[in-house]
Amino acid sequence: ARQYFTFISASFGEGMPQKLGLPASVPADVFPVINFGYTAIGNGTVGARGSLNWDFTDVVTKIKGSHTIKGGWEHRLLRGNNRQSGQPSGSFSFNANLTTNPQSTAGAGSGLASFVLGTVASATIDKVLGVSQIGYTTSFFVQDDWKVSRRLTLNIGLRYDFQQEPLERNNGISNFDPYTRDPLTGLLGRTVYAGVDGQPRAFRPDEHNDFSPRFGFAFDPSGNGKLVIRGGYAVFYPSIFAQFNFGSTAGFASTTTSYTSPGSNANVPAFQFSQGLPSPPILPQGSKLGSNPFLSQGVSYTETDGTMPLSQQWNLSVQRKIGATWMIDLTYSGNRGQHFAAGAYDINALDPQYLSLGQALNTQVPNPNAGKFSGSLGGATISRSQSLRRFPQYTGVSVASPRLGNFNSHLFIASVEKRMSHGLSVLFSYTGGKVISDSLATPVNFGPIEQANEISWQNGAYNRRINRSVDPDDVSSRGVVSVLYELPFGRGRRFQTSNAIVEKLAGGWQVNTIGTMQTGLPLILRGASNFLSDRPNSTGHSAKLDNPSRNGWFDTTQFVNPPDFTWGNIGRVLPDVRSPGTVNWDLSLMKNTRLNERANLQFRAEAFNFLNHVNLGSPNVSFSAGADGRNRSGSFGLITSARDARIGQLGLKVIF
Repeated sequence: ARQYFTFISASFGEGMPQKLGLPASVPADVFPVINFGYTAIGNGTVGARGSLNWDFTDVVTKIKGSHTIKGGWEHRLLRGNNRQSGQPSGSFSFNANLTTNPQSTAGAGSGLASFVLGTVASATIDKVLGVSQIGYTTSFFVQDDWKVSRRLTLNIGLRYDFQQEPLERNNGISNFDPYTRDPLTGLLGRTVYAGVDGQPRAFRPDEHNDFSPRFGFAFDPSGNGKLVIRGGYAVFYPSIFAQFNFGSTAGFASTTTSYTSPGSNANVPAFQFSQGLPSPPILPQGSKLGSNPFLSQGVSYTETDGTMPLSQQWNLSVQRKIGATWMIDLTYSGNRGQHFAAGAYDINALDPQYLSLGQALNTQVPNPNAGKFSGSLGGATISRSQSLRRFPQYTGVSVASPRLGNFNSHLFIASVEKRMSHGLSVLFSYTGGKVISDSLATPVNFGPIEQANEISWQNGAYNRRINRSVDPDDVSSRGVVSVLYELPFGRGRRFQTSNAIVEKLAGGWQVNTIGTMQTGLPLILRGASNFLSDRPNSTGHSAKLDNPSRNGWFDTTQFVNPPDFTWGNIGRVLPDVRSPGTVNWDLSLMKNTRLNERANLQFRAEAFNFLNHVNLGSPNVSFSAGADGRNRSGSFGLITSARDARIGQLGLKVIF
């Protein structure tokens, strides 16, 4: 299986930075990304991506008496290549801090005003050469389907999986080692490189004990096939050959240079936009960069925990046949996931014991590391908060995709099915339950509106338990109805005619409808401003309204800005307020007309959301604190969007 595709920004090759009047220190590749709070302009994505995967497999089946035994083997060679820059001409941020009251940020300042003044709060730029990830997997399995009796069948199996931790083909991986000292500065923490000076090729060790038991049964109590009880349990190991399991390519395939304010003081600008970048971007040089190439910047840390993600799944169902064509299925399904990739968190975050210092954390103090290295954190002074960090020479130490993601899912599934007879088939299914998780990275970077992809931690280095909540993608109830009816006119139907013209006009008609009804997703509320947290405080009362509307979906008065230098107390999602649910019915009318033995003419008339039901979008969940700590945003809690109204389409197709 091979794929290849490119990313090309519309402004690529147009020399836009210089046309804007920026100096040559800003590379001419694309229009620079400019973020001033309300929105961001510019799109720097440029590059290409491709993959080539080989899959070798063989399965043998032997039937002996009441046993059907299967055994198999699979070997996969995985290759992924990427050369993609997200900000080749830089990304410049203009925040409200530079035009705010430094003693009280709530309700003051404007990112747009900072942009007009040209005061850059921070900037980043990357230089990219490319990366080639490789890996392989080997799997074996054996399974026995044992028909114990006419009424009972057992499925017993065992699977073994080995997945190599992904490698960079040319050892182009770096990592931060927080436990040893940099030989040049003597400070704790240094950069190490794959395959250099005794370092491994992968900073996570391979795991060799991934066995997966399988057990299932099917029991027919009466022996007549009308009532069946089924159940099963299995362990699964998902593929780890995914982006969030790849090592950091900083210094090799790409280097990201960050520009922050002197002493990491958020109240002063990093530089003036019109003057361009204050120093050249760091170019990829690999291990030649030495033990401390990212001083005064953020670094990525891949932990040595190589525990493999696993999912335990189990179910129990009862199926009952009613009459000749109806069947009812009631199922309980459980799923527990452990050690999945989670969102990054900063182990260089300030210890909460120092938060009581308040505004004193923003004051400048003598830098104990002054003169040991260049950059904003090597000057004569730094902020007190920076001086108290575990690694004061770095703005942050981000734990990349720690295998801390966990979830529990308990679902009730019911379905009623009428199999096709007399031209009619009906299927109704319902799923209800709850999914609880803490932080789960997803391999999908884009998707439908239902995907929340909320993986951030609050105070992840010191208190991760607060992140456990209803999963942001949890749909608590979902029902689907599907009906297909072939009209009883024409050849082989109840009403048929020998007239060829009437047969062509009246025969071959079919009506289909699908109805979907589901609850909304939990709301993710952010926007606090207090030097620390982005989550506001709850007043202790529920924000749920008895009669929510698009003009007020939840009670916005139940949220206040936390006191300075404290964490907001709301959870990852609101526990009892969800976005609007969905009610959608699609309808189609289809006619097949046989033109001759080899050709068929198909006419389709389709309407999506044919009832034109208004399905509201999600409410605005951006809290904006005023001077009194209460919300000052007029759009907070309002709904200003909706899903598609009725859409109709006609189609005519010749099948031959």
